[in-house]
Amino acid sequence: MNKSELFKSRERRILAAALNTARNKGALDFRMADVARVAECSVGTLYGHFLSKEDMMAALVQLAMVRRNQWFELVEQMPMSAAERFIVILLSERRRLAQDDVLAQLEMLVNYTELWCRAADQRQVGLRTASHELQHSLMRILQQGREAGEFSLEDGALERLLETARALMIGVQLQSSRQTLSPVKMLQDETMMMDALQAVLLQAGIVIGHSNWQQRCFEMLSQNQQLLEGLLLSDVA
Repeated sequence: MNKSELFKSRERRILAAALNTARNKGALDFRMADVARVAECSVGTLYGHFLSKEDMMAALVQLAMVRRNQWFELVEQMPMSAAERFIVILLSERRRLAQDDVLAQLEMLVNYTELWCRAADQRQVGLRTASHELQHSLMRILQQGREAGEFSLEDGALERLLETARALMIGVQLQSSRQTLSPVKMLQDETMMMDALQAVLLQAGIVIGHSNWQQRCFEMLSQNQQLLEGLLLSDVA
């Protein structure tokens, strides 16, 4: 194994240790010394890979988003209507965040506070690109549906629909990361959220064509459950 491979292997081990430490001590409460102890290396070695604890947090979030975006690519190719794929994308995000509240906290902290500014410049660029992929994927799906004649909406209407979906997902992130004192029941119940998404689409003028669309969406979600389970230690170990 050459130096580059050794460096990457050690970085994966450090990230695994960081995630494990965050899960044990809390997303904000873990220290670099804690990570070094679990990773069996010195604190100085950590700083050879990451500028700061915030940079390490950003690296974990970036890794999770890369995996999430791979799932988005699969959904875009699924043999379903655009409306169904739109719902599958958003429900899969809800599942992913709900299954790992620590990772959800890290994503909330990195994406919606000034912590991302403390990451390395290259990491910031990667994070910005990865964080925008949800909106880009949804837009591609809607544009495909329009081109296929499933509905007829102007660009402005598509943008408003995307903003509504984005606002909904911010609510999901807040709730999944325990950053709210007022949980919304709709975001806790998958079927209720599915009905709410249907209502959002109907309001925009998009009708889901299949009568059994809910079952079809659940089947698609279950096909790739391993891609919806968030960032597992095995991914970086």
